[in-house]
Amino acid sequence: MSKLPTSAPKPRHNQWTRQKMVLFLRELAATQSVSCAARHVGMSRTSAYTLRNRLRNTPFDLGWEVALEMGFHQLAHAVMDRAINGMEEPRFYHGELVGTVRKFDNRLATWVLSNPWSVGRSQVAREYSSAAFDRLLERIEVASLDWEAGEGLPGTSVDLGASPQDTQAAEGAFVNKSSWYAADAAGGRKRAASR
Repeated sequence: MSKLPTSAPKPRHNQWTRQKMVLFLRELAATQSVSCAARHVGMSRTSAYTLRNRLRNTPFDLGWEVALEMGFHQLAHAVMDRAINGMEEPRFYHGELVGTVRKFDNRLATWVLSNPWSVGRSQVAREYSSAAFDRLLERIEVASLDWEAGEGLPGTSVDLGASPQDTQAAEGAFVNKSSWYAADAAGGRKRAASR
């Protein structure tokens, strides 16, 4: 009598799956709330942070940063709108609205112009915060949860037609000069390779 092939065990309802990770990151990008994003996938806020700590310097960790970076884009737009268009302040007389006055905050506009890179979290997250976010989420869902040896580092802007030597040089410059995240990820890969 031959045995029937067994399928992989189903994950518990309270276990992080790759699909839950991807849905969590999408919801985090949309809401900017770890609690809401975790609740959306049926998990707790604490378990989300535990997962992130366990997966430090991995694609999931970068996805978390990118999701938060998207919130900074929203904040930057709101700050720019306020700096350029001001805010309507209501005017009341004896408890009745009689009109509005537009107020401008020139200190806010001056700060935005003086600190264009201060609105945002990290350069690597900025690199991934558009179409690359979807590719990163797809990678989290179907590939290894760790960076593979020889895999391109996150956030590098390399010409697709560049030679391998040019690509490697650009990645090296990015790691050594631009990115705290990529430097940590590269250090983790070197430690794993030496084991």
